[in-house]
This record gives sequence, C-alpha cells and structure tokens, in this order.
Amino acid sequence: MKTNNLYKILLAVLVFFGITACEDRELIMVENQSAPIVMDLSASTLFLDQNFPANPALTVTWTAATYSVPTEIRYKVEASSDEKFTKPLELATVAESSNAVTFTVDEMNKSAIALGMSPAVSSKMYLRVVSYLGTGQMMSAVSNVTSLQITPYVLSYPDFYLVGGATAVDWTASAAQILYKDANLSYIYTYLKPGNFRFLGQQDWNPTNYSLNDPGIKENYRYFNQWPATIAPDTAEQENMIFSGTEGIYKITINAAADKKTLDIVPSSVSGFNFDTVYVVGNVAGNSWNADNAIAMTKTGEGVYEFTTTLDNGAEFKILGQKSWGDLDWGNIGGNGNTGFLGPKGDNGNIKFDGGGSEYKITVNIKRGTYSIVKL
Repeated sequence: MKTNNLYKILLAVLVFFGITACEDRELIMVENQSAPIVMDLSASTLFLDQNFPANPALTVTWTAATYSVPTEIRYKVEASSDEKFTKPLELATVAESSNAVTFTVDEMNKSAIALGMSPAVSSKMYLRVVSYLGTGQMMSAVSNVTSLQITPYVLSYPDFYLVGGATAVDWTASAAQILYKDANLSYIYTYLKPGNFRFLGQQDWNPTNYSLNDPGIKENYRYFNQWPATIAPDTAEQENMIFSGTEGIYKITINAAADKKTLDIVPSSVSGFNFDTVYVVGNVAGNSWNADNAIAMTKTGEGVYEFTTTLDNGAEFKILGQKSWGDLDWGNIGGNGNTGFLGPKGDNGNIKFDGGGSEYKITVNIKRGTYSIVKL
C-alpha cells in the first residue's frame, strides 16, 4: 500500500509541473514589418536586340523585407501589362541572401511576348517584388510598382522536319519533310501510316532531334509535352514515336510556344491522295475558273501530278479532284499565297504567282502536302 501511495504522489507532481509548463509556454507570432521596396531598375527603356539574346538586359534591385522574428524570406519578381497586375507573370524567384536579379535579352523578350506585347512596338511593362515565407508563400508582402518601356522582337521558333517509316519520306534524313511554319505553329497535311517516326531540326540526323517528353525517350530527344492518343513513345529504341492510326492523310500541328510544345495529329478532311486524275482550275491556260473545263494534270507518281503552262503576272489557280467545285479541292495552305504547301477544302486559298509570261512546270504532291512552280 505504501508503494502505491508513493506512485500516486509522484504522478500528481508530474501532472502539476506539466500543466505549469504548458501555461508558461509562449505562442510566437510572426508578422511582416515592412515590404520589399523596388529601389532601382537598371534601365527605364529597353529596345531588345535579337542578335544578342544572352546579353544582360535588366537588373531589378530592392531593399529587403523584414519580419518580426528571424526567418527565411523568399522573393519573386513579377511583371504585368497593367498597373493593377490583373494577370501577373512571375519572372523569377530569389532566395533571402539576394536582393537583386538580372534578366537577359531573351528572358525579357519572352516575358514581353507572354504579356501580349506586340513585337517592334514600345509598350509599358510594370514590375514589382513580392516577399513571402515558406513553400506555401505565407505572409506575403508586395512592394511598390515601377515600370519601364520595352520593345520586344519577334520570337524565333525551330523548324521541324518529318522523317520515319510511318511517313512518305521513310528514313531518308536528307529528304525529311519540313512543315509549314507560321510563328509558333508548324503544320502540314501529309501521309502517315502505322509505324515509327520523329522530327528533326534539319535534313540530317544531327544535331537536333524532337520526340516525346517521356522517361522512355533519350533525354536530349525529349520535346513534346502533349500528344494525341494515336502516338506513343518507342521505349525500345528510345528515340522515336509510334503512330497507331490508320493509313491516310493527316494534319500534323506543332505548337512550339515555350509553355506549350504540343503535337496534334488529326485526319484531314480529304483522306485520299492517289487519285487517277486531278485538274487545274484558275486564270491559267485559258481556263478562266471554269471547273467544268478544268485541265487534267499528268500523274507521275503516287499522289504526284504535273502540268506545264505559261504563267503571267497575277496568275491564280487551285487543284480539283473532279471537274466541279466538289469536296476534292486543294490550294495554298491557310489562304491565298505561294507557300509551297497544300491545304484541303476548308483550309486553303488560291495559289498565287507572278510568272511574267514565262513557261513553268507546276507539280503537286498530295501525298506529301506540297507543290512547286519551276521555270523551264
């Protein structure tokens, strides 16, 4: 009994001191005492030069933010096209030990374009610094807003060349099919069949190859962040993509914007390519846009057709798959012009050419999605 009483007394003492310790413990509050202040921009006007993308363009400097207790502070530099920062763009994050960050010409140009600023036009860019604590960006504090005038240049995007067993050019790198490029978009209407393929950055195997951004692909080949269900990585060779769709003509579209890098492949509105005859219609060879009297081209290969005629200045024509304005209709991709790329009905315009009255051979390759006009 004495032992039990001793245990009870000892337990009571421990409970008493435990309660006292909890009552004496202080709750530490962290408060922001001052926000960072943008003290200086190294320039008030930037005219960006695309010839020197790696050169320093702008340095942003600020005073440190302060909090009520010592803690790790981080900063992020934000830009906006309006003073209210309706849609802020994060330019950089910086550790506590730094209170300045420098951006290159390329970085500032990409930021300006991302904010919707037009190339070759001076626009106002607003900047601020935000301090915060932890990965959850707690206790954030915003600096004053400052601005500068910036003139960006047109971003350059890579060329993409299609090659592989699934394509019309097979595995011949020197014949790899370049895609039509319009700013960040590259696209083409061309032949695909089940099999392997990839994109090159040139008509050669080196130095640049483009494949899927997938762990099963070699690291230096990884590029596309998004692709359709008909595409899968070839993890055996670790270089190519596998196309599982049916044989036919497809529209291949690449969005090379830095925040996209997507690949899309959809069937063309005209899936066929190897027709017995196709026809020229337009203000050429006396046709006068009369589809009923469209001029037959000579078939020289699978999906390849030729016609020789005299072309004057202001010549315009299209290719038909029948002697009428039906569904089989090809012209310059995307609209009127002379790009050398074919588009089907719904995505084309007239092929326009100033021939000066000389004789030319017109060649259309529906399988590859191209055309050429060569002076004889």
